[in-house]
Amino acid sequence: MFRIIFMAAAMASMPFAYAQEAADPVADLTPEERAAAYAAYAEDLLKDVSVEHGQIALKGAPVTLNVPDSIDYYDSQESQLVLEDLWGNPPDDTVLGMLFPAGASPAEAEWGAVITYEGSGYVSDDDAAHTDYTALLKDMQAATRRNNSLLEREGYATAELVGWAVEPSYDAASHRIGWAKDLVFSTSGGEHTLNYDMRVLGRGGVLSVNFVASMTALESVRAAAPEVLAIPDFNEGNRYEDYRQGDKTAGYGVAALIAGGVGVAAAKKVGLLGVGLLFLKKGWVILIAIFGGIMGWLRRTFGGGTES
Repeated sequence: MFRIIFMAAAMASMPFAYAQEAADPVADLTPEERAAAYAAYAEDLLKDVSVEHGQIALKGAPVTLNVPDSIDYYDSQESQLVLEDLWGNPPDDTVLGMLFPAGASPAEAEWGAVITYEGSGYVSDDDAAHTDYTALLKDMQAATRRNNSLLEREGYATAELVGWAVEPSYDAASHRIGWAKDLVFSTSGGEHTLNYDMRVLGRGGVLSVNFVASMTALESVRAAAPEVLAIPDFNEGNRYEDYRQGDKTAGYGVAALIAGGVGVAAAKKVGLLGVGLLFLKKGWVILIAIFGGIMGWLRRTFGGGTES
């Protein structure tokens, strides 16, 4: 199961930099005691959360969600509660919602899927049919290795991009993309992490659905992926096929989207192609929703942006 080590509520509210250096509050607990403490904390934290199903207008994007009874939807505010207070991530207002298996608490679910939207403009799919994904993987692996020095300076674990857990696949009819990366972090004790990404292309931008799960949940995520990817639909007038000459364009194609979500030149400039989940030391886990959070952070930090 996808579990995250319990952190006391008081510690979760500390300033981020200080919390990283604070003593581990659960060092003397047994694994069973840690699990019980985390479960109790999660139950209290989420007691007022109400999940949604059916047709939902996604706030912050020109998208409608069609959520089946087999999937639970958490809105933006509830998702921030999960990501920040339950999972210990820094604040991130780019998250528009999350999806979980129906009836599963975010504290114990095998997977969760984070929804974000980037109004980057129209992404051309002309390169999708002829992209060499083996060569692309090698470029992403090299970029990940180069990026490790930055991660070390910022106090994060370093990452190894082992390979594709699921090779990228683009459906030209629905303009949906899915792929999964196999990652190992320096603080994971050799455990592999699954970074399963999905994108839906629209007229003015890209909707991202990013799974959070351990590698052991790959088959469960793979099984759920088609149903999850079918949930979002761009509204009429905002669909990929609604594009008209003169509309804003992103300046990159499907390969660059898979590699890092920004134009290749911009990504190379900041050296962060291929960054996925970041695991912090001392049991902290941070998810920065790939297309939203990490790209927003890059722009704020380096002044970068998409090319057009």
